[in-house]
Amino acid sequence: MNSLTSSSGINVHLYPSPLLHEARMGRICRAIAGLGVFDRVEMMGVHREGLPSMETKDGVEMRRLPRRHWGGPGVFRKLVQTVHWSRNVLGALRRENLRCVNSHSLAVLPLGVALKFLHGARLVYDTHELETEVSTSRGPVRWLYKLMERAFIRWADEVIVVSDSIAEWYARTYNIKRPLVVRNLPDTPANPALPNQQLWRERFGIPAGHMIFIYQGGLFTGRRIEQLLRVFAQAQPDRHVIFMGYGALEERVRSAAASFPNIHYAPAVPPAEVLRHTAAADVGLVGVENVCLSYFYSLPNKLMEYLLAGLPALMPDYPEMTKVAEATACGWTIGESDAEWLDAINRLDWTAVSAAKAQARAAGGGFSWQEEKEKLQTGYAAVFSRQAA
Repeated sequence: MNSLTSSSGINVHLYPSPLLHEARMGRICRAIAGLGVFDRVEMMGVHREGLPSMETKDGVEMRRLPRRHWGGPGVFRKLVQTVHWSRNVLGALRRENLRCVNSHSLAVLPLGVALKFLHGARLVYDTHELETEVSTSRGPVRWLYKLMERAFIRWADEVIVVSDSIAEWYARTYNIKRPLVVRNLPDTPANPALPNQQLWRERFGIPAGHMIFIYQGGLFTGRRIEQLLRVFAQAQPDRHVIFMGYGALEERVRSAAASFPNIHYAPAVPPAEVLRHTAAADVGLVGVENVCLSYFYSLPNKLMEYLLAGLPALMPDYPEMTKVAEATACGWTIGESDAEWLDAINRLDWTAVSAAKAQARAAGGGFSWQEEKEKLQTGYAAVFSRQAA
């Protein structure tokens, strides 16, 4: 890291949100702040009523700037809001010694390029997904996004993505150097709470010998929620599922839980409690659907949390997840249909689950943020080494 030791100035991370649930962005900022090579690491987001304009957490400053509200059509509304917020960011940073800027979405990549040239800063494009291939990007909007990304990505000093498949897509599509892969892995707790293996059985009256499956995360479309509800409504009565989370489909889950004795709903718990609650189940469910290329190429954070909790997982047969399943024997991949998921859930026996649990516990330690943190820091060193050269 010698090439970074003489750095000064600030490192700014741009993302147009209120900065309430940006777990990956927070991990990256803390990792960079831990290097001690910048005067300040700062996240810049959007102001929301009731939130402080400035605050500091774990050595990282967060600044929320106002964004104009406008009621026009969706795409144009977002454009006007982003332009207004970007002007506020440019003004707020006008007199700052900006050394490095990270654009955490395509929407703020043009702003990152502007700051790069205005301040002579390094630019890192840190994509949290395959930006132009998400479920909300369709038709002319996708064409516009692709045009914008192709135009601005070449000015980035480093591109960071979350999986090997996405890295290969970017390198192939834009004919650029293969991006740095920093997987979206969870932090390993320093002193994890011991799981209460009877937690769910006691809470929902689930008999001993019945198998407990858990889905934890957002209850939204595109997450296989509706399909899992249909499947467990037909599953053997000794197959129970717990949906732990919140979202637009919460009422549908609650309704199914009221109708079927093997379907249960539990509200989301604080992040520090997630692994303890997860570990009280027997099998994790990865609820990603192939509704867009970004999902198909993803390596979900939830799969990694299952492994850290010592749970094997049922997951769709998508490239990055299949690699993990084949390398670790910590779960099973399944096709898309209800019949395939129902068959897999009904066929699982305790011998297979116990063996996969042992593999998950062995593999879990290899999927933690520490390794990704080191790759990130090495990548930063390379960016500034190229600058020095």
